Amino acid sequence: MKEFLDHISDAIVKCKIVQNEKTGKIDLQGVYANHQMEVLTNLSRDSIINHNMTDAYPQLQEGLFDWPKILSDVAMTNESKIIEQYFEAFEKYLRLNIFGYKDGCFDIIITDLTEKKEIKRQLLVRDRQIKHLETEIKSMANVDMLTKMYNYQFLIDSISSSIESYKEEGANFCILLIDIDGFRKINQNHGIKLGDSTLQEIALMLSSLARKIDVAGRYGDDEFMVILNNLDIEIAKIMVERLKQDIDKNFTKLLDTKISASGSLIEYSGENVEELLYKAETNMEKAKSLGKGTIIS
Repeated sequence: MKEFLDHISDAIVKCKIVQNEKTGKIDLQGVYANHQMEVLTNLSRDSIINHNMTDAYPQLQEGLFDWPKILSDVAMTNESKIIEQYFEAFEKYLRLNIFGYKDGCFDIIITDLTEKKEIKRQLLVRDRQIKHLETEIKSMANVDMLTKMYNYQFLIDSISSSIESYKEEGANFCILLIDIDGFRKINQNHGIKLGDSTLQEIALMLSSLARKIDVAGRYGDDEFMVILNNLDIEIAKIMVERLKQDIDKNFTKLLDTKISASGSLIEYSGENVEELLYKAETNMEKAKSLGKGTIIS
């Protein structure tokens, strides 16, 4: 059976839930790995089997997510679960099929979707470029000139693309829509130049938050949107909390004005583009009414 598994195209690894002796946290120990697991991770099976995940792949600890805990929690539900995620540690976009939990062990089938996702992204970009060339506005069609982020129209096109992926592949995604609190007052009290620099700083933070598969852009005057692709809302909440901390850290005070942002985080659940945007905008208005710096989900 194990020899057969070496000839299939997907990587397979069996994991055992253990406790890391150094950190006391949940970890995963390799019980079995096929040949494709070696190809995927550039590690030999001897480096995987009987070794903890955090020891075999220390770069995973540098990311935002605690993958040993996330995978263990998913496995212990005793239901087959699929997670699609871009893993910066491997620079690959992977589909993880987690199943077969028994006696503290479970299996993961890992499919490398990097090439497929990259082709799809390139096709979207190419389609956009063709339209730009036809209308002679290639350089201006996608980008907001002040913030250098994607503009409103590209955001709308990207939402349509994410909805298509949801329908075809079941790929979840979330939308974060935020508004800078009291931005008009910043312009009035301190001038448009300082207001523009504030927009540019927020744009940098959002661009830093976005992963390679996400789309961050300027939705309106002082409104920004991030489309968080292939992400459940619970993980998206972690990213939003990090953004709020970054804003507090980098904008402790601007002269006499405290900089903050309010907004909404929603997970796609089958709406069309117009319904989704209406829901995001309505929730953002509710957040603003609850007080500055409020992001509801």
